[in-house]
Amino acid sequence: MSNHPQDGLSGQQDATGGIAIVGGGPAGLVAAIALARRGIPTTVLERDAHPDLAPRFNPDRSYTIDITGHGLRALRDVDATGYFDDRLLPFRGIQYEDRIVEDWPEPGWTGSRGDILRALMAVITDRHTDAVHIEFGCRVSDVDVATGAVSFTPPGSEPTTRRFDLVVGADGAGSVVRQAMQQQVAGFTVTRKSLPNYLTMIALDRLSDQLDETYLQALATRPFCIAGAIPGDEESDGPRWFCAIGTRRQLSFSSATEARRYLRHNCPRVLDLASEASVAAFAGRTCYHIGQKLTCSRLDGGRAVLLGDAAGPFPPVGQGVNAAMEAATELGRCIGESGPGVPALARAASSYHDAWKPELDAVSWISEKMLFENRLHTLRANLTMRLGHNVIGQAKSSHVPYSQVRAEARRWGPLWL
Repeated sequence: MSNHPQDGLSGQQDATGGIAIVGGGPAGLVAAIALARRGIPTTVLERDAHPDLAPRFNPDRSYTIDITGHGLRALRDVDATGYFDDRLLPFRGIQYEDRIVEDWPEPGWTGSRGDILRALMAVITDRHTDAVHIEFGCRVSDVDVATGAVSFTPPGSEPTTRRFDLVVGADGAGSVVRQAMQQQVAGFTVTRKSLPNYLTMIALDRLSDQLDETYLQALATRPFCIAGAIPGDEESDGPRWFCAIGTRRQLSFSSATEARRYLRHNCPRVLDLASEASVAAFAGRTCYHIGQKLTCSRLDGGRAVLLGDAAGPFPPVGQGVNAAMEAATELGRCIGESGPGVPALARAASSYHDAWKPELDAVSWISEKMLFENRLHTLRANLTMRLGHNVIGQAKSSHVPYSQVRAEARRWGPLWL
């Protein structure tokens, strides 16, 4: 099968066995590449259109994603760094009031989720079309965890069911695979927690060369305003800038005038960089609750295993995509070392749980200590940074596991507990 935008799953519906990856986001595509590099074919079932046909970003929700340490490790593992060099902007750190507050020493990139998907699809198209079979525009409706049967509807076709040796749930926070595991796997539990974290986006469309696009730009701390650039639509275009405004309460404005008043009082620099039209769009934009935290008792069960937000979404600390991609390479390693067959894949899924669950729990724990507009969290972060312990900086490192970052933070006793 070819992975060009118009192609689907050619000749795969009647086959049985193999590995299905439900979800073709960053985690799912990295997992497919990691397995392809080990000679293991996969079938990816993705509900959205091919990234080359889909919008690169959603102006209501698209914040700039920085790919750093743990994501860098994953991309090195699947030999994809050159594709990110070609398609995303280089990332060099964080600036605040034109002063560098974090100088990033390793390779890194910034871009939209669409940019990341396009780069990963280019890897598949160039190198792995014989091993990665992707069905775009495909909705998965049901998963039988015990048998590995996946029911889905390909675009323009009738619903079908196919059995797989292993089903990888990489289908996001509302995961169908996770729901099936919760319903069908004895002892599998999901704990949910709602935290006061909200995010509203505003486009900085008056910005030309005032800010350095190779840095994330902190424009305010209360509310948390972080601006970042993504590549322009064409090579000749300059970068596009977005500012994520993070608050502990849901923002709502009755008019553009009220929104402008809020920005002038809380983050005036945004007004210097956003047009009247952009402020008006901000006034009517949805303020999303991004404080949902979810913890699974296990990451595997039956013939299923979970990746990324399907395994456990957490409030943003710049590690969601990075952690998801690293988890995908960890799963690829475990499967590659297990050998073929259902029992071997079950052992691989269990090994992946043992290796990755402590890391996922650790980065989720870290995220809960860094909520927007929380004075205690800000004070704690500033104090420990002055004492030489930068939790977020360490969490970004490609050399330090998340579990080690949490263990070191907890040594500070009540300050971090």
